[in-house]
Amino acid sequence: MSTVMEDWVSETITRVKICGITNLEDARAAVDYGADALGFIFVPDTPRYVGNSEWVNVVWEIPPFVSRVAVCRDATDLDRKYEGTFNAIQFYTPVADQTWHWYGGHSLIYAARIRNEDSLDEIATALPQVSTVGGDLLIDALLLDTYHKDKLGGAGETFNWELAVEAKRRFNLPIILAGGLTPDNVAEAIATVQPYAVDVSSGVEAEPGRKDHAKLRAFLKAVRKASLE
Repeated sequence: MSTVMEDWVSETITRVKICGITNLEDARAAVDYGADALGFIFVPDTPRYVGNSEWVNVVWEIPPFVSRVAVCRDATDLDRKYEGTFNAIQFYTPVADQTWHWYGGHSLIYAARIRNEDSLDEIATALPQVSTVGGDLLIDALLLDTYHKDKLGGAGETFNWELAVEAKRRFNLPIILAGGLTPDNVAEAIATVQPYAVDVSSGVEAEPGRKDHAKLRAFLKAVRKASLE
């Protein structure tokens, strides 16, 4: 499913995923300010979880050409009844490849949590666990988030971005940079890593699950400006 990242990909404008969307007002603001993708959390017992809400009404309000991303711990978090609702599935726990067969047609984003250099070796070990029988990699992109012992994501903490640079070289996959990004530091992050995309949740929030629209606008503006420099 995945192909080798072409040289031109790294030269295009940095994409933006606004994660942790829980309501229509925030979804519309993110789209209006230029987000390329919106993320919806399906990990139970987390503050941005949308599994028991009328989130589906929000998803179908998203206009064409803005990607809908389901964020899961693993394949068990998302019911098959949602097949066709999302463009991409983001997951943290590697699972046997047959578990993902019903996700045909979706992009798959493997999310890895980074502590130190050993984390890159852990990614190298995990990636073969999500290969097809023929050996082709199922993963379309690699999301790098900050490790936190109590949180799967959305901790609002950065990691050493030089490790993201090394991951980009080592794994030859489009890199989505997450972890503690804000309107104030995203330009530096882009200059350092030159990622395919950046991902933000807590860095543009007024409170968990509710976005600060001024921060949203400032973040998107900072990304666009940094991408063109």
